[in-house]
Amino acid sequence: MAHPVPAVMRAVRFERYGDSDVLEIRTVPVPQPGRDEVLVRVHASGLNPKDPIVRQGSLRLITGRKFPRGTGYDFSGQVVAPGARVSDLARGDRVWGFLDGFRGGAAAEYAAIPRAWLEPMPERLGWIEGAALPLVGATALQGLRDVGRVNSGDRVLIKGASGGVGSAAIQIAKARGAHVTALASGEGLDHCRALGADAVVDYRLTAPTALGDRFDVFFDCVGQSPYRAYRRLFRRGGRWVTIAPEPTVYALTPISRVLAPVLGGPVLGYVRVTPRRADLVELARLVDRGLLRMPVTAMYPLEQIRTAHDLVAARHGRGKRVVVISPEALRERDAGNEAVELS
Repeated sequence: MAHPVPAVMRAVRFERYGDSDVLEIRTVPVPQPGRDEVLVRVHASGLNPKDPIVRQGSLRLITGRKFPRGTGYDFSGQVVAPGARVSDLARGDRVWGFLDGFRGGAAAEYAAIPRAWLEPMPERLGWIEGAALPLVGATALQGLRDVGRVNSGDRVLIKGASGGVGSAAIQIAKARGAHVTALASGEGLDHCRALGADAVVDYRLTAPTALGDRFDVFFDCVGQSPYRAYRRLFRRGGRWVTIAPEPTVYALTPISRVLAPVLGGPVLGYVRVTPRRADLVELARLVDRGLLRMPVTAMYPLEQIRTAHDLVAARHGRGKRVVVISPEALRERDAGNEAVELS
């Protein structure tokens, strides 16, 4: 049954940078899609560390001071109105994707989203898991494939392996034929084993220099990785890929391809993730083959957006946290959909 489009909707907005108490649920007009956009009825929105970082103003030199702003980048939902130049999607189609840049806005009942940022969602995913995967999946895919050039037989070390990006990275690296060593702690150790990591190391007990192995790729999903502590872990031609580059990595990245063969260190690189239709298609292919999923460890109604932001900012926990928005997603949560929890 077609869902009628109302004139107004609930959406999370903030008028200034600050703690989570700046977040408010407001009643605002439903946006109208542009010619190359799609109006999506949002069922769920995944949260990422990016959300509290932007909200706190940590990136204000990039994000500027234009308010109000939204939050939430990942989304799953249904098409309710394709733009005039969108001919390959129809009302009712299930879609997923993530928003580019820093404006946010997926934590809302509706969103007008460029066609280039979304694709049909895999049928085997529910709304909640579908909202958890796009941004972290694309980050891991672009980092491992494009920057790290991971191939079959490579040995890959993943730091922060139990988080959202790390969880996706374990599975994507394995799908590409790599041997994966995961750095985690606490409950994250079993979490990484369940996702297919070949070796799991408690970073609280084992220093990088004591790992006793050499790697082709180091995929850093956390940051704060001292160059001197990790530079000797690489095989010849090794690649250091990070989603949160330290100043040293920023400084050395442009020249590392020239210096690495001479000095013996790794080639440095970092991920600037962007939504690409082809990558969403690739993620869907991995999901359909049973090679990729995203464990969701906590779900929140829109009214608990402040709590959700605070817990995401703490950067503890496994997998992803998701805001459930529509009645359909709330019913999925209450039914305890097995696809949500990793056993």
